[in-house]
Amino acid sequence: MRNLTVIVVGAGIAGLSTALALAVDGHEVVVLDTIKEFAEVGAGIRVPPNSCKLLTEWGVDLGLIKKEVSRGNRFVSWKDKVLCEIPFSDEEFGAPYHFIHRTDLVEAMRKAAEKYAKNITRNTPLGLGTISILTNSRVIEYDFNGPGVRTSGGEWYTGDLVVAADGIRSLARDEIIRAHHHPPNPLVDTGDVAYRILVPASPLLQDPDLTVRKLVTEPWATHWMGPEGHAVGYPLRGGELYNIIIDVTHRTDRGKSVGEAEWSKRADNRELVERFKDGWCPIVRRLCGMTGEYVKWKLAELERPLECWVHPSGKVTLLGDSAHPMMPYLAQGAAQVMEDAAALRAAIFSQLSGHSLESSESLEFSISSALSLYQSSRASRTAYITRNTQVLQEWLHLYDGPAQEERDRLMSLRNDERNPVFWASEARRDWLFGWDARKIGQCQVGDGGQDLGGDIGGKGGKIPELPLFPPPESSVYPGRDLRGRLGIVS
Repeated sequence: MRNLTVIVVGAGIAGLSTALALAVDGHEVVVLDTIKEFAEVGAGIRVPPNSCKLLTEWGVDLGLIKKEVSRGNRFVSWKDKVLCEIPFSDEEFGAPYHFIHRTDLVEAMRKAAEKYAKNITRNTPLGLGTISILTNSRVIEYDFNGPGVRTSGGEWYTGDLVVAADGIRSLARDEIIRAHHHPPNPLVDTGDVAYRILVPASPLLQDPDLTVRKLVTEPWATHWMGPEGHAVGYPLRGGELYNIIIDVTHRTDRGKSVGEAEWSKRADNRELVERFKDGWCPIVRRLCGMTGEYVKWKLAELERPLECWVHPSGKVTLLGDSAHPMMPYLAQGAAQVMEDAAALRAAIFSQLSGHSLESSESLEFSISSALSLYQSSRASRTAYITRNTQVLQEWLHLYDGPAQEERDRLMSLRNDERNPVFWASEARRDWLFGWDARKIGQCQVGDGGQDLGGDIGGKGGKIPELPLFPPPESSVYPGRDLRGRLGIVS
């Protein structure tokens, strides 16, 4: 197979996933990012089976990371009544479900990339490629036909393919939309603001209440749901830390507002204490009171699913949040980024392997075909997951009343598609966690690039039906027509 020179914009999880996936097949990858150095940022991240097995294949050593294996998802009312528990099995999907500190994951991926710093040949049909990570390199311009990119320092980087893994505020996305003569597809406000918090677990472990101690010793992802907001908690780093995610509507947020998809670091917990003081159960109020420094941002998404991820030149593609930003309510954002990288690798392998690529025209055609196959394998899955985050957002934030009572009743149904919790349906859970992004068309790419055969998606299969919607009149988002937006006829 012809080895490519690939320019990747962004050295976050999307960019590192792309570099690792492509280097396995011998491609030369240059990763550019604005950051001056990798630093400890972020909080917890959930790594489900559909992405865990990809990291392992790419040589990311998760065994060196202090982490937790999730027991499952637990949903609790704001009065602390357990409504639904969905246990996860380590063996069911061929890989565990981990709780990991984002910094630890990125560092493990960066270390995995270090072995590609020099081209070392394996005892396999394909040699390893190379990965060069260039920090302090902000991309300010794309040449979509070259293809190439220019940094703020004036340097041009060119190759056979450019991957824009540059996040929700992608510089390339609007250019690709305009090149296809499609109407603008702006970022829109989801109505929610998110807080990401890390606290020491020791005060929880010392609590006389066994239920509180079990939040750390029994690693469930616990979701407390209430009016116009919810909180999620789970342990990290072997029980050293407790990760807290709080999402509330803008109109009930007590703090200073933030801009679209803007991050803001704060160190004053008064706004959280004030927001959750009335009616919420003691443990949620205590977690708010334990908060020190936290990160806060406004959740945004695209107005509609992106129609085209690939520039008409067939040489530049979007990947990850640049193509499909989604709310965190299914904990699949990073997993879908990794699936994108795996699918891109498989698509390139399927189109370049075994073909005569002696001319530049034939190479360009094969790359363009690979990018088309990549998009077609990913667009419907990521759009469906995004829709589910929007449905679950509505259910999580209901006020007490008939809709909430019906939600709580439905949540008690085990392995039932009427249960509004996505994972409570075996068909939906199998489709989400059982998906194998390496399977694309009729080609599944495994270690060393061999064709493993198989159909698209593996155990995942056909896209399931969306969960039930709450009644429109119960929505806490005035003026939103979610059914209309998703093309659902009531």
